[in-house]
Amino acid sequence: MDDLVCKYVYVDGKMLGESIDVHRNMLIVKVESRFYAVPVKLVKKVEGDRVHIEKFDRKKAETEGKKWIEEKSRPVSIEELRKYGFGEE
Repeated sequence: MDDLVCKYVYVDGKMLGESIDVHRNMLIVKVESRFYAVPVKLVKKVEGDRVHIEKFDRKKAETEGKKWIEEKSRPVSIEELRKYGFGEE
């Protein structure tokens, strides 16, 4: 699944956006300021830095993308930052 991240996503030969995550069998695609969650089963092929997917329900994908944002964009605590080497020295 890691081979799907950080690639350009195409639908019908047209670039849609950029893949940024795979979460719960959904490919998260950033399209301008929106995030779409597209089922991984819609991936047709991967060629180099391109992921080709089938057409999908954009409203449903955007709704699922909002759920991904809510789950993934929680505040980071000072303790978590320190654990990763950030903070006061």
